[in-house]
Amino acid sequence: MNRLATLFSGIVKIYKALIILKYAFWKYRFQFLVMTGLGFVGGMLGGLGVGMLIPLFALVTDPSGVGSSTFHYFVSKTLAFFHLGYNLPLILGFMVSLFIAKAGIVILVSYINELIDARYVRDNSSMLFRKTLGADWTFLMNQKVGYLDRIITQDVSLSGGILMAISDFLVRIASLASYAFIAFKISVPITAISMIGGVLIFAFLKPLYFKARGLSRRMNITNKEMSHHVNESLIGAKILKSFAVEPAAAKKSSLYLEELRKIQIKASLIANFQGALFEPVSLMFISGLFIYYYKSPAFDIASFAVIVYLIQKMYSFIQAIQGKLNTINSSYTFLNTMLDYQDKVQKYQEKSSGNKPFKFERSINVEGVSFAYPSIELDTISNVNFVIRKGELIGIIGPSGAGKTTLVDLFLRLLRPQKGVIKIDDVDVDSVDLTDWRKNIGYVSQDIFLLNDTIEANIRFYNESISHKDIVTAAKMANIYDFIESLPNKLETQVGERGVKLSGGQKQRISLARVLAKKPSLLILDEATSSLDNESESLIQEAINDLKGKITVLAIAHRLSTVMNSDRLIVLDSGKLIETGTPDELIKNANSYLYKSYHVKDK
Repeated sequence: MNRLATLFSGIVKIYKALIILKYAFWKYRFQFLVMTGLGFVGGMLGGLGVGMLIPLFALVTDPSGVGSSTFHYFVSKTLAFFHLGYNLPLILGFMVSLFIAKAGIVILVSYINELIDARYVRDNSSMLFRKTLGADWTFLMNQKVGYLDRIITQDVSLSGGILMAISDFLVRIASLASYAFIAFKISVPITAISMIGGVLIFAFLKPLYFKARGLSRRMNITNKEMSHHVNESLIGAKILKSFAVEPAAAKKSSLYLEELRKIQIKASLIANFQGALFEPVSLMFISGLFIYYYKSPAFDIASFAVIVYLIQKMYSFIQAIQGKLNTINSSYTFLNTMLDYQDKVQKYQEKSSGNKPFKFERSINVEGVSFAYPSIELDTISNVNFVIRKGELIGIIGPSGAGKTTLVDLFLRLLRPQKGVIKIDDVDVDSVDLTDWRKNIGYVSQDIFLLNDTIEANIRFYNESISHKDIVTAAKMANIYDFIESLPNKLETQVGERGVKLSGGQKQRISLARVLAKKPSLLILDEATSSLDNESESLIQEAINDLKGKITVLAIAHRLSTVMNSDRLIVLDSGKLIETGTPDELIKNANSYLYKSYHVKDK
């Protein structure tokens, strides 16, 4: 009963795997059909070429005889059709021609296979990266650093390996069938026994397939965890060094690497055992056949040599088929991971709910807006109401966790209000085209992001419509132009990975220049001066003050000096708007948050 249950479980697993393989590769069915046809043709050419040894041996041993075998008949009829004589040079030439044609088929099959694989990897890597960038913020904020990198560089590539393995598998099956067809023509019993032996080998090795798949699944997970740890450590390398915990971080990576070593050894043993088994088995089988048929009166050394070669080729095809099944089996978990991620990222694609053009002439109204993250019961933003008039500089302040950054994400439309609405000129922002909205919103974050490229490339930031003149103007507005001009390579200066060659203030002003270069209608500054020294803050503040009245600015800040020149201040606490007014009004009110924060040093 247990054996039957195990058999049924194995069949179910195979069926599910076939369904997933069909889902992933069904669109390549025409290519598979072509490859199968080419494999059969190539196998027939190779089999016929080997079979030509029979009439060749017959002519060598008896030049006057034509023989009565299938191959004698085939060759004589073919030569007669072309009005050619039955002689040794022609038979040799015919045999060589068959092998040359087979070689051409093999080259063509390999070329087509590489084309299919390269296109698959390119298309799927590009699609996954594009869809990841197009996913909504709630999905992206929960992804681990390095996971997408492993999916694109490893999982997609190994999934492409499955595609090639399936193609090769079909080619080998077709070649096996053609060689078996020719072998049957020479000796039915020997060929039948050989095929049964191949099936028995597959049955014997079946448990190892599932073992190999389990090891592959463990390797996939461990590789991704290792990649995440490496990326995380490199990003935080300065912090690791400052805490002197490099050995502990390295030890953690060693544990992952040790796990990978153990998995690799086990997988290698399984693969090598499967591969090494075929040669002795095939040799024992051929030896047994020779001992049995040698004493037969009908024994013909030429026919036996050909059938032995064909059987050896059939077993090499069976071994190759087993190898391709191993590849499919071991890479299956990577395909599964890629498809799972593909389904998830498709499910969380960011959708633009509107198609109206961006238009800002009067005001932006926040009306009764509330928002809570899925894992948090309390509202991060709760029933917030305020107005931003065009050209105003609005400062938003409050303690940590007040909901300031969440409010920014709502303005960027990375998040959507669960209650209430944000309107621009009395139009719900959700009805405005999302891309058009973001093109008109400028955002400078406290987490500075720079490309490992030139200063000019960082200011242009993939927007080829921004001219050199726009870049220079933006750099001047951001108070970074004089610094750029003092550099030997000026705008062509490389900033290094994440801007490592620049100071915090220089990086932040380049980020500000990047935003100003696209000429936004609304500029959002999210703690843009929180980690800067006084001089850098002063330069940023000067740039912000120069923008007053020209661009609508929404500045979120911990440093009160950043927002003291605002037209109005909005104070948030625990997700609620608790105060609003001009800086002068609030600083005079001893009960206000601004007053208490400003005079905290006096306590």
